Amino acid sequence: MTDLDAVDRCLVALLQVDGRLSHAELSRRLGVPEPTVRRRLKHLLEGGVMQIVAVPNPHKIGYGIHAIVGLRIRPGKSTDVVRHLQALREVRYVGVTAGAYDIVVEALFRDNDGFREFLTETLGGIDGLVGTETSYVLEVAKRSYKVGLAADIDGESCNAEDQAVLRRCLAALRDLGEDTEPR
Repeated sequence: MTDLDAVDRCLVALLQVDGRLSHAELSRRLGVPEPTVRRRLKHLLEGGVMQIVAVPNPHKIGYGIHAIVGLRIRPGKSTDVVRHLQALREVRYVGVTAGAYDIVVEALFRDNDGFREFLTETLGGIDGLVGTETSYVLEVAKRSYKVGLAADIDGESCNAEDQAVLRRCLAALRDLGEDTEPR
């Protein structure tokens, strides 16, 4: 785990709301020198703490079928099955789980033919697969990739400088239309 201070957390939080914010804008909003912002972002990106990507709405770009599939795997085969699933274009999430399923997969398809082929041919051909249970997602009620917002920072345990950065960050988040109240 990487230790992130208030500046790092605020940079991540602001970019989660608007990934197009420039170094200069981040610097202005947080009251931190632009070279510091540039250096911190480089460190966060290179360290794999975050990435900046475009996230399209799958339904708006032609992927009308969204499925969650729970897989039960023969003992000793999970690693091989995970590798196989990671390589599949349709699969956007693979989670190794404890519970009713050994692996949970989220996949997107353009049409029923692709969905059917995935279930019967692609999954059906995986060595070690014992069974599946598929859920067809009728509607996505919430889609969020926001983790660790600045509002999650305990301002009481911060030093005075970090508290000031945090206050500016929370104000910037509100300016950007982000709800910063804990739920």
